[in-house]
Amino acid sequence: MSWSWLIILLATYPWLFAADLLSDWTAPWGLNVFISGAAIIVPCSRLRRWQAVLFSGCVGFLFEARRPIPDGILALTLVAAAIFLTSNKPLLRSAPRLLRASLIVNLAAATLWFSAVAVTLGQLSFRNLGDFLPQLLLQLIASAAVTLILFWPLSLSQIAALDHMNAPLANETP
Repeated sequence: MSWSWLIILLATYPWLFAADLLSDWTAPWGLNVFISGAAIIVPCSRLRRWQAVLFSGCVGFLFEARRPIPDGILALTLVAAAIFLTSNKPLLRSAPRLLRASLIVNLAAATLWFSAVAVTLGQLSFRNLGDFLPQLLLQLIASAAVTLILFWPLSLSQIAALDHMNAPLANETP
């Protein structure tokens, strides 16, 4: 199924859209609901490498569309994570490993995204590092909590879409 990456993207888009709406609601407190890293884990365990790369790039660009971030930073981060994950598929063959990978990828992507936004807006310098680090820590705690709360419903909707398409598990080798 060569179009399975697009179909799974359509199944994931409502989650990304809801996260964007929730981010707009939590913006006065300086929080963003970041699920882009968590959204690529299950497809990376089932899709071929090129499909996972296309899917991850699209997820990255969908999130960047409404954020003040340098073009391509998040998408390239998610693509790099997808390449690593599709190269190491045995790491994603159990539920605890999927959850751990989801946390790691989401927190790494959120850190890079938050730092890129701070650099873009000119808010990251050695003088105000004391203001930046607590806000980064708050964002990472929020990202971890959102990942833990939304991982199972998000992954179940993605698995259901992949099963509905009869997409088999990808080979262990890329």
